[in-house]
Amino acid sequence: MDDLTAQRRRLRHLFERFVSPEMLAAALPLTRPALRLAAEGGTPVDFGGVPLLPPGEPWPTWHGRPLDFLGAIDFAGLPSPGEIPGVPAAGTAAFYYASEVPRPWGDESAQRDGWRVFTGAVERASPPPGAVAFPRTRLHAAPFLSLPSPQEPAVRRLELRYPGLLAVYEQLHAVWSRHIRPGGLPAHQLGGWPTLVQRPIGPDCLYASTGRALDTPRSPALTPEEARAAEEWHLLLQLDSDPRLGWYWGDPGRVYFCGRREHPLEDAWLTVQAA
Repeated sequence: MDDLTAQRRRLRHLFERFVSPEMLAAALPLTRPALRLAAEGGTPVDFGGVPLLPPGEPWPTWHGRPLDFLGAIDFAGLPSPGEIPGVPAAGTAAFYYASEVPRPWGDESAQRDGWRVFTGAVERASPPPGAVAFPRTRLHAAPFLSLPSPQEPAVRRLELRYPGLLAVYEQLHAVWSRHIRPGGLPAHQLGGWPTLVQRPIGPDCLYASTGRALDTPRSPALTPEEARAAEEWHLLLQLDSDPRLGWYWGDPGRVYFCGRREHPLEDAWLTVQAA
């Protein structure tokens, strides 16, 4: 993967072939650096395998079911520490989720215990009966420039300023996505803009985390103040369906762990999208 400077140059060359200089100047600042998690080409990050928990921490459960260990990340060992919005510069986090059906989708506050993020010192733990064991799988983290999906409010605001931009942007977004993940590789990712399956994740996280159930296929209606609060939610970790790990959230389907600045990782909200 090219470094971020080379990627910015490549992305600029792509956009300037199809949009006006004014549109280009408005669209390119929307990019966010992120870390792609792929089979090769970067810093090793392991998912699945032997579970890790803080010393003395009981195994997390949801409605009597043990949660499943997805993986643990040492943030200090990642490329570009401190430079990826939404991703801590140091520390370790272990991610757990009730992955078996019926699984929590993060669409109501009563599901809050259906996932957990543990931080600090962690050690090997023995899973209880009923916990799903995913095979240890080594991925590799590499920086890339993420673009907002066409559904994001930031892109819709650009369409209001430059009518007709959205149709072109959708095609450019698709081209850039194929460049970042050639061959339709699973879209695992740390930080940056999420790769959406359905709709923006911020309004869903805000709505469900404040006790309001998401019972509509469309994004919830928000007041201007709520819309600003929704944009405070950012992607921490995105996990795609992946046969190597035995993960299947839908076709396509993705799990998003989301956080807010100045809030501990333990407060992360999870939302799931599937076609």
